Amino acid sequence: MNIAIEEVSACRRRLRIEVPASDVDAELNKITDEFQKMAQIKGFRAGKAPRSVVEKKYSKDIEEEVKKKIVPRAYREALKSKNLKVISAPQVEELQFKRGVSLSFSTIVDLAPEFSLPEYKGLKIKKADSEVTDEDVEKVINNILDQNADYQDVVGRPVAEKDFAIISYEGTVEGNPISELLPDVPNLNKQEKFWLLIQDGIFLPDFGKQLIGSNVGDSKTVTIKFADDFPQEPVRGKEGVYQVKIDELKAKILPAFDDTIAEKVAKTTAEVLKSRIRENIGRDKEQRARSEQVKQILDQLKDNTTFELPESAVQNQTQRAVYDIVRENQMRGIPPEMLEQHKGDIFAAAQTSAKEQVKIGFILSQIADAEKIEVKSDEILEIVHGYAQQEKVPVQKMIKQLQENNGIDQIEDEIRNRKTVDFLLQSAITE
Repeated sequence: MNIAIEEVSACRRRLRIEVPASDVDAELNKITDEFQKMAQIKGFRAGKAPRSVVEKKYSKDIEEEVKKKIVPRAYREALKSKNLKVISAPQVEELQFKRGVSLSFSTIVDLAPEFSLPEYKGLKIKKADSEVTDEDVEKVINNILDQNADYQDVVGRPVAEKDFAIISYEGTVEGNPISELLPDVPNLNKQEKFWLLIQDGIFLPDFGKQLIGSNVGDSKTVTIKFADDFPQEPVRGKEGVYQVKIDELKAKILPAFDDTIAEKVAKTTAEVLKSRIRENIGRDKEQRARSEQVKQILDQLKDNTTFELPESAVQNQTQRAVYDIVRENQMRGIPPEMLEQHKGDIFAAAQTSAKEQVKIGFILSQIADAEKIEVKSDEILEIVHGYAQQEKVPVQKMIKQLQENNGIDQIEDEIRNRKTVDFLLQSAITE
């Protein structure tokens, strides 16, 4: 087999592969024999038709099957013989095949980059804060109390800051109902019995502030200015005028942190719940501290290593990053039209992130090779079992699904990278 390698870029090669006619003929004969055994041709018993008749009837099918057999096999043999570490899927080009002559094709592949590792043992990192303070615990307790607050009617006084005003309102912009300008954004145009916390930064700018001093039953005109970069273009930079009626007024009453509230939210006592809260905060802080130290290590490795990144790896990671950014913003309620307007910025951010992740991935892989860090099959199986339980499917079915999508290799890479990061943390020097 003849193999020619052409350098396209630092990480990209074009392979030109030629399979000898003798090998092609051998595969042709083998495939033809298989077709002859199964052929059902009128006038002949199954599998008994003459070879010449089978070849004539199934010529194209036989040739296609030969290509399917020879091309992948020749590609794998070429990679092995030239010791190429390919990271991209092959795209077959210029395939030439004719009976009695050699079969040839070309393919462009991306290779893992070759580079020298910087010193990665004993990297200096800063000590991260993981101490749990009483203030940390009190913040969580206050959140629990806030979620279980009672709301009582306010009688005998006007609206004040921190109150909840239950209001009905309808807005206009330049005399036009906002309900016509923004029919799909009901909170901005018209609402009945809307609960509004009277506090800066809530709802629209200065909306709640203008209700302070009003009483239940009062009607009031509230004027606000929509920001120049407001998400909805029809009202962007314009003045909004709202006719508001105050239907009710409520004050939030927090419960005491005692055994009653602890029983309600966690089926335990206040003392035990407080202890659990402290433990949970401690775990969260330790995870954040670890993440910060990992970032310090990875930043040092990234900044001290230079090599060209394979195009396909960056493209694939960029696509995943774009998907993650769009999904995250959709979950935050960002409208599709705004995402479309900023697609250039989204792609640029995704590409920057992708390049960093791809670079770090190659660095960690080479460190793992140098330190002979391996992944055991039971470590992979543990992750697969977790996926199977989460999706409520049999383990074997989950394994099959993962194999079809290269998922097993991805799991192995993730575990190997995690173990490599653990190794780097253990060898690091905390200042």
